[in-house]
Amino acid sequence: MNFVDTTVVLTGATGGIGQAVAKLLGARGAKLLLVSRNEQQLAQLCQSLGANHRYVAADITSEQGRANVLNKAAELGASVLINNAGVSQFAAFESIDEQAFRASMELNLMAPVLLTQGFLNVGGDTAKVVVNVGSALGAIGFPFYTSYCTSKFALRGFTEALGRELAGSNDRVLYFAPRATQTDMNSTEVNAMNKALGNAVDSPEAVAKALVAQIEKGTKRGGIGWPEQFFAKLNSVVPQLVDKAMFKKLKAIRQFVQNPHSQEQYR
Repeated sequence: MNFVDTTVVLTGATGGIGQAVAKLLGARGAKLLLVSRNEQQLAQLCQSLGANHRYVAADITSEQGRANVLNKAAELGASVLINNAGVSQFAAFESIDEQAFRASMELNLMAPVLLTQGFLNVGGDTAKVVVNVGSALGAIGFPFYTSYCTSKFALRGFTEALGRELAGSNDRVLYFAPRATQTDMNSTEVNAMNKALGNAVDSPEAVAKALVAQIEKGTKRGGIGWPEQFFAKLNSVVPQLVDKAMFKKLKAIRQFVQNPHSQEQYR
């Protein structure tokens, strides 16, 4: 697709990936509706991108916040929605309280599901494109990421089911799965773990480039990173092999779970 004069709604716009995507789409000629909870950061980002862009400061886990976004999207004639906002928590399962688990489900799963439903129902017959930003951990269960994996596995399933439901229509739903990225979403412990395990970590700019390229091509499923994509395929076919590989790393991973109440990290 061609982004020139196309209005794109981008949630999680002030995070690392969000800002990189916003800058790239702006350079492609898109008109952006930037969404996050921080109005000051949104205003600064919007100003840095130049004219033709708007923002909505909203908590998209709330009904009113989603309504504010959808109303503005309808007013601007938006035809693309990128569900990028997310939260991650690196912690032992027994230490995660109900509130934290629900917060992960609300932002990573329910917000994009409900925004997608509302977005597809506004604007008449205009063809829509929805992009759900998942994760490599939406296909590979990773220890101490139980809440994150639960929400991202569900988001991937939702995207696949809805995409098949919309087959033959003008609307499309895409799924993009980045791996670890150099953003504030990663805590100090997570950064140390990735370094110790030799996990590759991508720049937000590299992730944004892959995401935008996928939308331009209209590919249903996309991602970035090797061997993560290989392990995702392997996990779907022979999960026992991935079980063994994870078990060998478990002791090394566990030493970085220093704080049983690790703070949630947003993007």
